[in-house]
Amino acid sequence: MIYVLVGGPRDGQHVDDLPRGYRLSLADPPPEPFGEFETVRAVWFELDEVLFRSAQRRE
Repeated sequence: MIYVLVGGPRDGQHVDDLPRGYRLSLADPPPEPFGEFETVRAVWFELDEVLFRSAQRRE
């Protein structure tokens, strides 16, 4: 499965592993074909962005 990232720092990228800060949107349409794979949208959540920044400061 391929994820299409929507919003956030990686907007528009296609990835095969869901990165931190992105969540699957249950309200989106069913997966769409992308070559031999299916794609689903993963959206950036502002709350996750705040948590992500906090985690970076601790590192």
